[in-house]
Amino acid sequence: GGYIFVLNMIGVHALLLALIPGRYNSNLHRAYSLFFIIGTIGAIQVPVVGLAPLKSLEQLGPMGVFFLLQLLELCAMNKRANKDKPAEYHQAFMVKVFV
Repeated sequence: GGYIFVLNMIGVHALLLALIPGRYNSNLHRAYSLFFIIGTIGAIQVPVVGLAPLKSLEQLGPMGVFFLLQLLELCAMNKRANKDKPAEYHQAFMVKVFV
């Protein structure tokens, strides 16, 4: 029970950092992705917990943050790879990714 609270608080914190303009960077993506993947795999290894981290609605929010950060990192990688393109190109790419 307690790990769900911690997982949700870290997920909310990462989400807020990702939504504040100028606060998202690849370090946030790397840190949260490692935390989520290693934590989920570790929780699945406990026999009592089993596959609950993948099925539980209580843990759906942090999983959504994980997927959101993957999309934001895809946009950031595209921006780094195409530095010479105008800002409209990057905005159009983000719209395509999120829609």
